[in-house]
Amino acid sequence: MPGGNLLDQRLAAMDRCTRCSQCKFVPVPKSRAHMSACPSIDFVEYHAGSASGQLIMASGIAHGEIGYTPELLDTISACTMCGACDTACKVNFAEIVEPLEGLYAFRARIVADGQSPKRHREIMERIAETGNAQGRARSERAKWATGLTFSNRAEVLLHVGSVLSYDMSKHQSLRTIVEAVQKAGVPLAYLGQNEGSCGMLAWDLGYHDQARTLANAFVRQVRQSGAKTVVTFSSSAISAFRSIYPRMGIDTGDIRFLHFTEYLLEMTEMGRLSLKKACGHIWQKVAFHDTCKLGRLTEPYQRADYALTKEMGGIYTSRSPEALNFSRNGIYEAPRALLRQMEIEVEELERNREFSYCCGAQGGVKETIPAAAKMAARNRLDELKETESQVMVSACGNCAHHLGKHTRAPAIVVDLIDILAPSIVVGAANVVVHERVE
Repeated sequence: MPGGNLLDQRLAAMDRCTRCSQCKFVPVPKSRAHMSACPSIDFVEYHAGSASGQLIMASGIAHGEIGYTPELLDTISACTMCGACDTACKVNFAEIVEPLEGLYAFRARIVADGQSPKRHREIMERIAETGNAQGRARSERAKWATGLTFSNRAEVLLHVGSVLSYDMSKHQSLRTIVEAVQKAGVPLAYLGQNEGSCGMLAWDLGYHDQARTLANAFVRQVRQSGAKTVVTFSSSAISAFRSIYPRMGIDTGDIRFLHFTEYLLEMTEMGRLSLKKACGHIWQKVAFHDTCKLGRLTEPYQRADYALTKEMGGIYTSRSPEALNFSRNGIYEAPRALLRQMEIEVEELERNREFSYCCGAQGGVKETIPAAAKMAARNRLDELKETESQVMVSACGNCAHHLGKHTRAPAIVVDLIDILAPSIVVGAANVVVHERVE
């Protein structure tokens, strides 16, 4: 669907925005220090940086009332596409405005109009040439798996993702977990250096045609592998599979998509794997960071009738049977349950689950406006000071790496796979499997 058409279809919703500024704040803040929901407005510091401000600009472009300027494009580029605005807005207005849908449409229009920022174009060139946004060689993508054996066809396809594939510091943990799954009797297929981008970043940047091409290519690979289940280590990928592919109209049929934390939790509940108690006092209590892609943006997307009926001379009511996509059905419990199985107490940050604050690593921001990405990370890390822990854990390698770059001692940021790997055991002998809490 061309970007211009998509924006035109969102105009009625954009123009219903009341400019109330609720998109800037956590709906029920616990303190003034951490009441912001939006890293973009924190960096830009004027209304245009918010979802509401971006919808105003999008409407102006669509109606031909304004044109593109460097300042407009810089402001747009500060948005991480984290979706916090969408969740906050819906607490008050349900599906009447849906800011995130408007932001997706606006970025698609920017690309269609040939106005995509230079850094965004460079990212897309790297994805086209190498299959990853870093521009790393395809020949290096599967180095982590040297010596491991995978099946050409299997019920389960392993998807690693670009960030983890090239992060050598995580390769041993990745190998340990994959080997444990194989020893538990699960044959795995793996695309190796033929694994490419899932299309999530392309979609966020507004390159929807390219995202659709990448998505279709991946689904074809899954079908050729014979897999019925895809297990991914990438939070961006699981978000794409569950939330973006349906928006694109990609037919995934009966393929089941799981994040590796969900899959490992299933394996422990079946007794095929288990987790030992994590060793060391540092693991007694940790604060958990809900990532945007793994949390609110992993809620399965469902199409519905969002058309509105005007009642009583001006009250808009929805014909949808129920409000959908409120971000409450993302992947929140699985990583916490795994931590509890290792007898680690999980402490909640002030902004958590669907109201979590973005670390700044997504949406092309760290590549385009590094200062905005750094500010978001520092703002998120400030919440750790309000907890009893000095350890922040993330189940997203991208978030863990970005937050880790900006942390200050004595605080540390740890990727969940680095805690899981030393604790994972094949079978359930002598290990208590804790009841899963929904």
